[in-house]
Amino acid sequence: MIEALLLAERGRRLAHPNPLVGAVVVADERVVGRGYHRGPGTPHAEAAALHAAGDRARGATLYVTLEPCCHHGRTPPCTDAIVAAGVARVVAAMPDPNATVDGRGFDRLREAGVGVDAADDELRRRAEALNEPYVRFMRTGLPLVTLKAAVSLDGKVAAASGDARWISSPESRRRAHEMRAAADAVMVGAGTVRADDPLLTVRDAAGESPARVIVSGRGEMPPESRVFAPGGPPTLVLAEAVSAAREARLRERGVEVLPMGDAGLEAGLRALAERGLLDILCEGGPGLAGSLVSRRLLGRIALFVAPLIVGRGAPDLVAVPAVRAVADALSVEDVSWEILGSDALVRGRVCGKAAAGDIEAG
Repeated sequence: MIEALLLAERGRRLAHPNPLVGAVVVADERVVGRGYHRGPGTPHAEAAALHAAGDRARGATLYVTLEPCCHHGRTPPCTDAIVAAGVARVVAAMPDPNATVDGRGFDRLREAGVGVDAADDELRRRAEALNEPYVRFMRTGLPLVTLKAAVSLDGKVAAASGDARWISSPESRRRAHEMRAAADAVMVGAGTVRADDPLLTVRDAAGESPARVIVSGRGEMPPESRVFAPGGPPTLVLAEAVSAAREARLRERGVEVLPMGDAGLEAGLRALAERGLLDILCEGGPGLAGSLVSRRLLGRIALFVAPLIVGRGAPDLVAVPAVRAVADALSVEDVSWEILGSDALVRGRVCGKAAAGDIEAG
């Protein structure tokens, strides 16, 4: 199963928006077939592994990182291919949270006389982490949003004047661009566009620039902002109440405007997920970060902590009212630390209670 998980990783940036899946066929304690999903319309991992195994798949065990599909999509059901190949046993790391599958694949295999077993909890956790954006979308309809920021030791994202160049080290900034290259979209608030005029593109890392998403109340941003320059990656604006004239001007620049309506930021994120943007890297300021926290829309954090003390009066990481008790604080689990130059990169999964109140994104 570990080999199947490693195979699944090869499909990163290829399989999107489909999940990453790897499969290994074992007969007589030897691997006789390997496969992974290379993208929409291509064979699924199971089919690729079975094709590589050929006749040796009969009576073999198939290890796969995700429950085999049992429905017709762009390719035939994997369950049919498994049964036709004469596989005796399937070991899956996790069920498929897609409602069209979600246990039905296992039922189809059992009905055909194929043994079905689950991998242990640790392998299941690894499989879920591999496809965290996909799992979140299938379970909630929302994308996975990661808050990425550089902060001082006292939790400030800029000086009192707004100056933030540079809190993080050059090594941290290179890693930040790698994160952009791995995401489906990078998201900021309109206030960040007005204050910093960012490009929001990948420059110090290999890979293509993701889509750019701007959260705005009324779409008020300078028309000469660099995110609107022609020839760049797609730009989308999530707007609450943009005027027809302003929307027309944005569309003239090739910008797609997605009205959020009364449902606000959650509706905007759902619209992004429906367009296949499942992995969102938020680089917005305290206001947008506060909206994500207060509305419980934040999935992960990635903070570059620099050895600096900025002081009182400077902007905090998240603009939300303080909790009254530590027990009520938003908690982060599955934490990892990495040293990058003079900084420490802390990453983790957001869970627990969210702060009360709401903050406008600008």
